[in-house]
Amino acid sequence: MSSHLNGSNVVFEEGIANFSNSLYSKLERTGNEFISPYSITSALLLLMLGTGKTTKNQMKSVIFEYEEPDDIDQGYKLLNDELLTRTTKGVSISIANRLFARKGLNLLNTFSTKASTYYGSDVELLDFKSDAEKSRLTINDWISKNTNNIIKDMIPKGVVNADTLLVLVNAIYFKGTWGKEFNKNDTTQRNFFVKANEQKLVNMMYGEFNAKSGEDLSLDCKVLQLPYQGNQISMVFVLPNSGDGLAELESKLTIENVDSLIKGMKTQKTLIRIPKFKMTREYDLRPVCTALGLTEIFDGKKADFSEIFESNQTRVVVSDARHKAYIEVNEEGTEAAAVTTIGMVESTSFQGPKPQPFQFVADHPFLFLIQDDETGTPLFIGRYTRP
Repeated sequence: MSSHLNGSNVVFEEGIANFSNSLYSKLERTGNEFISPYSITSALLLLMLGTGKTTKNQMKSVIFEYEEPDDIDQGYKLLNDELLTRTTKGVSISIANRLFARKGLNLLNTFSTKASTYYGSDVELLDFKSDAEKSRLTINDWISKNTNNIIKDMIPKGVVNADTLLVLVNAIYFKGTWGKEFNKNDTTQRNFFVKANEQKLVNMMYGEFNAKSGEDLSLDCKVLQLPYQGNQISMVFVLPNSGDGLAELESKLTIENVDSLIKGMKTQKTLIRIPKFKMTREYDLRPVCTALGLTEIFDGKKADFSEIFESNQTRVVVSDARHKAYIEVNEEGTEAAAVTTIGMVESTSFQGPKPQPFQFVADHPFLFLIQDDETGTPLFIGRYTRP
């Protein structure tokens, strides 16, 4: 979504950005939504590492719809390592992958080695067969620790059981302080127009300072970019001019025109009003994956995970895929976390003339994303429609 300074990994980075957009487009989007496409993609790529034949080909063609990188796993490692360097004063980012396997299960050494080398994922053996509940609590504890205790009880009771062979987990945590913080004393209660005939009071942050902002007439929207300290990660807000224009705007958005929106902004004095908000969203990823065309991993007759397990393992299928994401936006900055888990079991088959300064007043539904500015990788994407 922005200029790439590290030319070596562009095909992979652009593929991830495009797939992020595809993931978001398959959500129902009837209200507030929030996901980490990067977390979901990380878990899927780790899973793909263990697939064979048609299952691998299907995953590759869905995730890298336009162009396949020469080395997907190396591409992930390069991008992930770069993202982890963004931790600096005022910004903290952590990304972790983990494999939890049934005790006594023989994973192929090639799979375990690649998972560790490229995805930084250790394998932890758990006794799913005789103590599924303790195993579930162990996984949830790891998730909690890797999201700064934000995401707890990720895997509900009963999801992990005696049939569970392997659980793949990705956790991402981000905390960023605005480059220019909002003054708490300027936050006031103002109306947010959920619909033309429905409004709710929100705590609206206010600031008037130089910021990258602009308006796109073809997409009929305003855009604002607020960097976090260090100027490597930013939050981009896309606000339709029409109070009920979010769905139409989303239907038009592609990676290319988000890129042109961002490039079309200029640094100018901007009057900013953005609601303080927090939200937690949970998703069953099976319908999302299926809508994207990722079907074989759930199909007991077709799923091929021959690159994970020793050949004597009976048929294996993905039984559960879930995602949970949290965000809080306030005067100081943003805290966000997300987790993706994939469980595998044995298979049984309104605006007037533009005033000065430029005004960005988010008093009706809008889209937002947190992106790595250098690689253009969307870390989180969401929409705010209702307080």
